[in-house]
Amino acid sequence: MPGLLFHFGATMTCAHPPGLANIPVPVQQRVLVMAQPVATTADTFLVTGCLLTGTAPPCTTIQWLGVAGRVFVNGLPALLQPTPPPSPGAGLSNSAPPVPPLVQAAQIRVWGM
Repeated sequence: MPGLLFHFGATMTCAHPPGLANIPVPVQQRVLVMAQPVATTADTFLVTGCLLTGTAPPCTTIQWLGVAGRVFVNGLPALLQPTPPPSPGAGLSNSAPPVPPLVQAAQIRVWGM
């Protein structure tokens, strides 16, 4: 399925704002879109400030499920966002039940498959 190449500078929150989700340090920094490193399957999304309350633990990580089948960066599949922001992201948080993050801003020029 085609999607926008996801990158280090994208702005996103978990489903329980103001939990900010980001990649603390991109694994690769050679391939760029909009002057930001392209995210790959080796990158980890961390969530800080999730306000989920109750018996479920707050979101701390997001596993990205939108993976390119034809676009590779340094041998690793690139991550894809299926729709332009603002929209739900192509990943799931580690909360119970898992929910997709909310992508607020990302590049919208480069697509991949």
